[in-house]
Amino acid sequence: MSPALVTIKPDYGYPEKVSLLEALYALVEEEAQNYPFVCEPGCASCCTTYLWVTSLEARYLHKALDPDLEARLLALKDYPRPGSTPNTMALLLMRGKTPPEDHPGEVGVCPLLGPDRLCSVYERRPLTCRLMFSVQRCELSGEARVPEEFLALSSLLFQIVEEIDIGGLYGHLADQVRFLRDLERGVEEVPEVLLGNREAPDLAYLPQEDKLRQILARLYRRRLPSGKTFKETLDHLRENFGPREALSFLDEIL
Repeated sequence: MSPALVTIKPDYGYPEKVSLLEALYALVEEEAQNYPFVCEPGCASCCTTYLWVTSLEARYLHKALDPDLEARLLALKDYPRPGSTPNTMALLLMRGKTPPEDHPGEVGVCPLLGPDRLCSVYERRPLTCRLMFSVQRCELSGEARVPEEFLALSSLLFQIVEEIDIGGLYGHLADQVRFLRDLERGVEEVPEVLLGNREAPDLAYLPQEDKLRQILARLYRRRLPSGKTFKETLDHLRENFGPREALSFLDEIL
């Protein structure tokens, strides 16, 4: 089946998806311990409005949002949005095409950051936040510095977290939360600012290096609360999803 085809079913397999998501999050925490990262509570230079997430992550995080935090998030008016999903970008590059440019916007402080410079939803923060590490102080150098092998792992995990959210969407957290609210009211029309998730056509960083191969193998063999492995659960979700169909003109021309 062509990975260029997607169908939107945000509610599909949510409990199983959450177990996969939590396993992937746990892997990130384990791998980060292997690097001399200097990040600590109160270090929040990277906490900006680049909040690009899957709909699964948005739903997972939304359960920890109190009304005041949700209002602060939805009060954002101008923020950067992705031009494509990680797997769409991988597919386009594989076919020698240029991915769409991201949509520019004002980059501000994350609205979920508290006055103490601590994340208000830390336990449920999305992958884009969990992978923000640096081996040097950002406030001193002006930018983060991340080892190349951790960047390679990050790219691979962004593809996998999208693949976990079969039938879901990719986009800014604020847009995702608005869509969740619309779904609760029975409005199912997908806004243009959200992009359909797709299966990975291939991993941007194929685990040819032994370390990446070993990390990916550990993730796929990880036993979930259901008793099944990560790989078994992901395969089950794929097999039972049903037929895909083109969501947009972009999908049709891929």
